[in-house]
Amino acid sequence: MNPKEGQSVSLQKFHRKSAQSTSDDSQIALPELKGRSLKSATTNLHINKPLQTPLRNYINESLQQRKRSENQSEYTFIETYLEALQRYAQEEKKKKQIQTLQINSFPILPGQVMRERIKKYAEIQQREVTKYFVRKEQQPKKPISTALSMISQKSIVHQESKTDVMSIQIPISSKIKHKVSSKKWAIFKRNKGETKFQKIYAFQDQQKSEVASITKVMTCYTTLKFLEEKKIDMEAIRIKIPGHAECIDGTSAFLNAGGIMNIRQLLFAMMLPSGNDAALVLSYAIAFLKTCDNIQRYCNGHYIDCELEIEKNKFQLRTQFLQMMNNHAVNLKMDKTNYNSVHGLNDTLNVSCALDIFKLVEECIKIKEFMEIVNTRCFKTYAITDQGKQGTYYKWKNTNKLLKKEGWEGIKTGITSNAGPCFSGYYKTDDFDAIVIVLQSSNMLQRFKDAEILIKLL
Repeated sequence: MNPKEGQSVSLQKFHRKSAQSTSDDSQIALPELKGRSLKSATTNLHINKPLQTPLRNYINESLQQRKRSENQSEYTFIETYLEALQRYAQEEKKKKQIQTLQINSFPILPGQVMRERIKKYAEIQQREVTKYFVRKEQQPKKPISTALSMISQKSIVHQESKTDVMSIQIPISSKIKHKVSSKKWAIFKRNKGETKFQKIYAFQDQQKSEVASITKVMTCYTTLKFLEEKKIDMEAIRIKIPGHAECIDGTSAFLNAGGIMNIRQLLFAMMLPSGNDAALVLSYAIAFLKTCDNIQRYCNGHYIDCELEIEKNKFQLRTQFLQMMNNHAVNLKMDKTNYNSVHGLNDTLNVSCALDIFKLVEECIKIKEFMEIVNTRCFKTYAITDQGKQGTYYKWKNTNKLLKKEGWEGIKTGITSNAGPCFSGYYKTDDFDAIVIVLQSSNMLQRFKDAEILIKLL
């Protein structure tokens, strides 16, 4: 059998089915898509061609008719009745979709409802404007005598009689309440020529709380005091960084395992970027040197290998260094302080208060090496390899943003989820110097703004 003949037979069968389906419905009016194209389809199907004509000839003739009417783009030519029904269904579906989109996105509201809503909105706006102007015209309220305002009372004794006392009440409470976000704070001032600081203003300065990385101030103080006691140079003792230092959480100085660094470099790594890894390595090294019988061996060129010499007694060395920190706290009369961490990560037993931190900072500013470290904005250095060559390059920036401003000379920042943003700073001018302690501020930038607000009160 010829394949062309088989194709014609299959086309004839399809044409018979389509003709039989349309013969019964020849009197039914077709849907009004495009009238002219629909008429051409029906005339081609019922009048011009007999039912025995193959569908192939009908398709060819419709294509020729389409070519003749190329310029008439507004008409759509339809080959079969089934295609006409499909086109009609598609157009109806598009109309429904457009209607639903219009209803959902652009609701039609009655005019009265719209007018009422506009009127209500205008009244609300007018009410807000009047509130603003009324608030501006009101006279300032008298300061309420609270615990905070009682602190701000200053008395001046009259020169003629000592019994007459005139109290001047400064509305510090209203200023601080709206501007300082810190929950616990204190500010201490020392005028030129005086030896001791005096508490000027404070709020909940003796309430215990976690102090985050301000703990590192005591870690640094303990290290410097040990070196001073043993008369050891900071650059003489070298330490090989252990592998577990890279795994500590929180802020880090990103110390690479295997590099060799001296104590001075590690102090900068701990205090500037607030490196928890550097604090951990320093605590192990200092505790190891305190228990070591031959310290001169490590001062004459040998480095401390933490993984070989410290890992065995790591728990004991940690306890030893924490005991040193707590002993210094007792000597400084920091009654509300207990150290259970060398870096300040979340620990409910590692607590202090604003007053105790002031006592510590007051002692630290007397140490020249400490002030050199905390007053440095950026520090660059290299680690050393086992062969004595230059190793990893480090560049650490200070987290204290107030160093850019005149008068501020550091000391330490801190933040954890439990302690919140904290800051302890030292401010110095020609006439006076001051220590500011800010705990649990609202955010990291606000802690610096809180400190500046308190300094302006002096």
